[in-house]
Amino acid sequence: MTKVLIAEDDLMISEIYQKKFTENGYEVLAAFSGDQVLEIVKKEKIDIILLDLLLPKLDGFQVTEALRSGKYDPNIKIIIFSNMSQKEDQEKVMALGANGFITKAQYTPSEMVEEIKRLTGIGN
Repeated sequence: MTKVLIAEDDLMISEIYQKKFTENGYEVLAAFSGDQVLEIVKKEKIDIILLDLLLPKLDGFQVTEALRSGKYDPNIKIIIFSNMSQKEDQEKVMALGANGFITKAQYTPSEMVEEIKRLTGIGN
């Protein structure tokens, strides 16, 4: 089963995405801060991370940079999902090694699941 880590500090938004991915057959974990993401990735085999850019402790840029530093599984797919959709932010995080960028406001939770499948090539 594909394991997804949802890194989102808004509990309500996190729960909506957790429910939708679980309904679609994914195993789902949640992190509410950037440092939690790195702790979880050390302990769990994660296939996909949905990573918000605005997180406490370490932001999405710092987390992406850390995940691509060579200390973590290079096969983890990092998909940024954020409402910070400025071109500079997208370019910066893609240059750091993210696999995709999704603007949250453009997708319903169901559409988000389909977009993640398309971007990663990983189904449930």
